[in-house]
Amino acid sequence: MLLRFRYFRTLAALAAITSLGACSKDDPKPNPTDAVGMSWTVDGTNVTANTAVAQASGNDVIIGGATSATGGVFLEVPKTAGTYTLTSMSAQSASYVVTPTQGASKIYDSTSGSIVVSSVSATNIIGTFTFTGTESGGTATKTLTNGKFNVKL
Repeated sequence: MLLRFRYFRTLAALAAITSLGACSKDDPKPNPTDAVGMSWTVDGTNVTANTAVAQASGNDVIIGGATSATGGVFLEVPKTAGTYTLTSMSAQSASYVVTPTQGASKIYDSTSGSIVVSSVSATNIIGTFTFTGTESGGTATKTLTNGKFNVKL
């Protein structure tokens, strides 16, 4: 049941971030001290998200970063600075979604790793992450390293 919830939560977050990426960019240029987004390394390739958002829900924050064509990363952590260990059964979670140009998306849910929330303010959440995820319903894995986020709340 936990895997189904994570699967649907991840799909909903992916849909929300994808729709945000389609929004008009009429806003003024951001101040350099504003959120800088989200980035990570997967399979030796550095990735920078085109869109990064965070949504507080009670005492938790869901953070998502998506690229325009390949998918994205989704993190769920408490809204408190600290180091959070990831396992397949932890309350905190991370997922990597691969969206190919053809075929179905693949979701890799965290089985090990950590998320470090270094700072939470009224306007931003900042931290790092690294995790290994296993494909939902499969055995393939993906390892994400050098993950960083600085996202507006």
